[in-house]
Amino acid sequence: MLTYIISGSNNWTLRTKTTQPTNQFTMSLQNMTTQLNTTASMSGVSYDPYESILAFTASIDNASIAAEYRASISDGTNNIWYGSVQMFHSMSLQGISKSDYQTQNDQYISNVSDNTYIIMQ
Repeated sequence: MLTYIISGSNNWTLRTKTTQPTNQFTMSLQNMTTQLNTTASMSGVSYDPYESILAFTASIDNASIAAEYRASISDGTNNIWYGSVQMFHSMSLQGISKSDYQTQNDQYISNVSDNTYIIMQ
């Protein structure tokens, strides 16, 4: 899932199916709630044919906060990538970054436990 920040920059780098470098890359979106179809504007597009890496900056008109989209990228002939996109207002308002979450193992290690149990009756 890709994260789209409505009030920020959305630079994405994706590994795609192998394709020829073209200037015809198109990102199609379908809102998962309303089923309405739209496209994203892609700028600064670069494609590395050796690694199949596509990098670009996306812009989605009329994006609603908390909306989720099915997404696909086409090279003009075939779809070369499938995924989903979720809309956020800004990362600072979301609290913890999606890729930077804290797990229980960061705070507790099993050998620190005092083996105390709660028995429910």
